[in-house]
Amino acid sequence: MYRTLIVDDEPIAVQSLEYIITRNLPDIEIVGKARSGREAIEKSYTLRPDIILMDINMPGINGLDAMRQIRAANPEVRFIVASAFDYFDYAVEAVNLGVDEYILKPVKESKLIEALQKVVEVIEKSRTRIRRELEMKEKFELVIPALETGFINTLCLFDDNAEELRYYCHLFEYEHMGGYVLAIEFSDTESMSKISAGVRSQNLYDKYRDILKSSCRCFVGPMMLNLLIVFVFDESKKGDFEQKASATRLAQSFGDRASGLGPEIAIGIGRHCAGMEDAKRSYREALSALRFISNKRTGSYIVLHADDRVDEQSSAATDYEEQFEKSIYANAATGDTHAALLAFEEIYASMCADLLPEFDLLKNNCISLVVGFGRRWGKAIRNYGEAIGEMVNAQSEAQLKGICRRCIEDAVNQLASGKQKKISSLIEKADQYLEKNFASEITLEEIAKEVNLSPYYFSRFYKEETGVNFIDKLTTIRVEKAKEYFINTDYSIKDVSRLVGYVDPNYFSKLFKKATGVTATEYKEQYGR
Repeated sequence: MYRTLIVDDEPIAVQSLEYIITRNLPDIEIVGKARSGREAIEKSYTLRPDIILMDINMPGINGLDAMRQIRAANPEVRFIVASAFDYFDYAVEAVNLGVDEYILKPVKESKLIEALQKVVEVIEKSRTRIRRELEMKEKFELVIPALETGFINTLCLFDDNAEELRYYCHLFEYEHMGGYVLAIEFSDTESMSKISAGVRSQNLYDKYRDILKSSCRCFVGPMMLNLLIVFVFDESKKGDFEQKASATRLAQSFGDRASGLGPEIAIGIGRHCAGMEDAKRSYREALSALRFISNKRTGSYIVLHADDRVDEQSSAATDYEEQFEKSIYANAATGDTHAALLAFEEIYASMCADLLPEFDLLKNNCISLVVGFGRRWGKAIRNYGEAIGEMVNAQSEAQLKGICRRCIEDAVNQLASGKQKKISSLIEKADQYLEKNFASEITLEEIAKEVNLSPYYFSRFYKEETGVNFIDKLTTIRVEKAKEYFINTDYSIKDVSRLVGYVDPNYFSKLFKKATGVTATEYKEQYGR
């Protein structure tokens, strides 16, 4: 039903409008009548009509002023003016107020019915659009937790993940924002069991998530036993101290609100990162701060920022794991053996300068780094277990260095070889699909599905590996096929255009000339039958 208010100071005009509507338009419900602008304003507030039939010349507040005030309070209401005055100024003002129809009195039945039907159609389209938007929002709300879980899982993996993290941020329009990680641990002092604390925390997960979502823009991961990882987005341009203070206040606020729900809470905070390339660092720092709390908790510790670790060495040069990840892992992922070995030389020299003459300490650090390397790419290191054994038994700095170099070199070479084979396989599969289906309309989504990559990633991947985008490749294939048709058949340009996947012959001709330097007609005349 469409709620309608009739406004006119002449009773006979009101009765006439009411009669026409009730006799011809059963879906329109007349919910009220008003005889002045003031009464119309008051009733529009209480009745909330969808449509208002408005006279202009009325005692007191006129129809134009009444519409102006009603529109301010109810932007969605639709107006139809029914007036005896055919003044240009009135019509202009009515248009400015968003009036849908302007009907002159005496009102003809057919004109009124037509005007109301048009307005009803506009209202129905608006309602349909709103329903669809609400449905889409509901569906999106259902997948948001899954997308956030994907982001957090990607963050926690040991792979080079900046590109994937940026893709998740792009979905939420967060791609230009930085942030930091909160690592939240729940403990059960009664049972002293992580499993028990995890079960209790899982039951409270929705409440924890609601508290975090009401406090900041963030991605909340799934409950991992008794651990919850959160990435907080922060685009503010504060200094380091202000950002740390802000992050600490947020963590304390969460602790204050959530601690009363049951399990005790400890929160480690990573340093702010400007982009996703440093998100992994913030994650490690948050876990490190959390471990410090867990190991030395006295009851007063609940929140600790990575910058407040007074036991942590301040020199960045001693963070060998971070240097290893940023330098060697990045080069290993791209298959650049030379760059990976150069990076290792620098890190190893730094380790020797810091740790020698304590050879056992140097050995332990090297083993730790190679073990981390093996967790990520153990299958790429030949005789991985044997290499670790050799390091344990190494007697000199040179011997230790040689074993490390061999592990890294073997792994990067294996990765480069495997990666190139996979790239070649994917490119070949994509090209075969284009060759087979060139006559059809091929979308980015279809070809990406064929090689099991996301459309966003496939488009960049294909361009980076081949030097051309897939549309240009498809165009090249179609032009070559068109040449074959011109040479071997008597088909017309229109027929060839259709056979190679172009509906518009003119568009095909433009592409053909751009690719070959001659028109399709010239090519057909020169090389055709």
